[in-house]
Amino acid sequence: MSKPVALVTGGTSGIGLGIARRLIDRGCEVVLSARGQDRLDPLVAELGAIGVAADVATEEGRAAIVAEVRRLGRLDWLVNNAGAGGGTAGLDVDAERAQRVLEINFYSHVALTHELWPLLRESPRARVIVVSSSLGTYASSGSITYGASKAALTSWGRALQTAARPLGIEVTMVNPGPVVTTTFPHHELLQHRWKGKLVIGVDRCVNDVMRRVDRGGGEVWSHWFYRLPAIAQAIAPGTYDRFLV
Repeated sequence: MSKPVALVTGGTSGIGLGIARRLIDRGCEVVLSARGQDRLDPLVAELGAIGVAADVATEEGRAAIVAEVRRLGRLDWLVNNAGAGGGTAGLDVDAERAQRVLEINFYSHVALTHELWPLLRESPRARVIVVSSSLGTYASSGSITYGASKAALTSWGRALQTAARPLGIEVTMVNPGPVVTTTFPHHELLQHRWKGKLVIGVDRCVNDVMRRVDRGGGEVWSHWFYRLPAIAQAIAPGTYDRFLV
């Protein structure tokens, strides 16, 4: 029997790379996709993975990724992890940048999952991991575009959980707060007296994800604190808007 096959988008750093390493340790054939060939090549050589240098937010990029997975003939793990920051805070982001963020953080995952769904349906135990953000569960005036893109992804991922479960496909939603990665080093938060305690490392986040996956899907929060604003906005949106945004 051939190895289980896993696809990890945005797999050259941070949470994506951490999950990819765990899947390789579990005996999976891992396909890593990322835009940068220079970062992809050394990781492919180190991990023994398959690399696809492609922009998942474009039709051409997704077609290249899908073609490589189909060549392998199966898909057991789909890790929707590719993402982009939202640029500057508030409304100081142009419409073109906003569209790009939404295409990367939301639409690319929807389109890629749709293309690969038939292969997932054929797997005896398919798993989908959707890496969103705690900022997708509550509103923040300092992260309007990024938060909107992650809110769309979170809503879609939760609905996918419900739709996929009767088919035997487990979907795990990941809602990280600040996680230290090369893209998001969080230097300012780490220098703060108490906010720095809410920042976690990649290994802890990945550990939480894999434990949740092994228990059968569900939802992962990287720190309990980041559930509070989501609950506050749901229960008392007026108060939240006045004091916490």
